[in-house]
Amino acid sequence: MEPFSMTHGTQVKVFHTEDDGATLVTTTSDTAHPERPPHVGYEQCENESEAGAVLQKWVFDLQRQGWQVAD
Repeated sequence: MEPFSMTHGTQVKVFHTEDDGATLVTTTSDTAHPERPPHVGYEQCENESEAGAVLQKWVFDLQRQGWQVAD
């Protein structure tokens, strides 16, 4: 999976995978507060297929909360 990002106001979430696509990594930062370190979250999945399904659910939920996929 290619990394992609979503934005909501000044917040930015960047998504990518590790471990042959089985681990989702989310990095959240706030452009209004660059001095704050980004928050990094990990979600370990059984395989790449499960990781894809989890990611689709996250994107769906975030879009319902007003987040937008960045170009």
